[in-house]
Amino acid sequence: MSDILLSIIIPTCNRLDTLPRALNSLLFQNIYDTEVEVIIVDDSKESLVEEINLLNSQILPSNINVKVIRNDGLHSAARARNLGVSQADGEFITFLDDDDIYLPGRLNNMLLVAKEGKYSLVSSGRFFESGDFETINNQPKQKFGEISIEDIKYLNDIDIGFMIKKSRFEELGGFNISLKSLEDWDFIIRHLLTGNCYKIKRLDYAVNIEPGKVRVSNNDSQSYIELAELYKTQFGRSWFFIMMAHGFSLAGNLKLSNCLLYTIKSLSFKPLYCYLRQMKNFYFKLIRKMCVR
Repeated sequence: MSDILLSIIIPTCNRLDTLPRALNSLLFQNIYDTEVEVIIVDDSKESLVEEINLLNSQILPSNINVKVIRNDGLHSAARARNLGVSQADGEFITFLDDDDIYLPGRLNNMLLVAKEGKYSLVSSGRFFESGDFETINNQPKQKFGEISIEDIKYLNDIDIGFMIKKSRFEELGGFNISLKSLEDWDFIIRHLLTGNCYKIKRLDYAVNIEPGKVRVSNNDSQSYIELAELYKTQFGRSWFFIMMAHGFSLAGNLKLSNCLLYTIKSLSFKPLYCYLRQMKNFYFKLIRKMCVR
């Protein structure tokens, strides 16, 4: 039997500049170091294992067990996280992206709820920051308390840093590696079809959104469409056509004819809203280009 209670999985890809900030945020979580392990999965094209080990020795105390794993297979955030979980010894697992941070006490608060055993997935609130907290934006309309599948079927506001038992994660097959993004949303849908979730009313997961930085979420357009196909039987035709409209609009590819078709088939004005938002973004970009000239 392992003495490790919690495994923290951190996939990283060419982010030696932001990884130290993520690791530093682990130091103020109010949990016993001997009950925690950190698993860093190097998902870079060229190995950075030596450099990551050097960062560990400079930041994390020696009594925290740290594993650095090289992903030599298919490179993706989903596969890197699955690989990290496969090497985890903890009863519970959680995740942290290499450019995000935990605020102090996040893990302790989540563990208190998770160990009670009433809820099989635990999360808390998130917010967005850039410029090293020069700019902070809250995610509007976040729901807290018990979360049902109805709460997240149109928009997932449960961050990637959720906490769950390793056995439950493996029971559900982990993250879907065929998705280029939104694999966390897909996983949470699968979990909530048979499990439950509690979201602590606390804004303590900081998502970094530096302008111009490439993020996995840049692939959200295609992933929305793929999720629509995966769950159209589960959620019905109205949901399906709304998701399709949203997916195409994110890439600026929602045609007016398709928008009107989706509006009729979904019996909802949401596809029309997606089209209007797409056009607003288009004209804003056009105006900015003209101003630059």
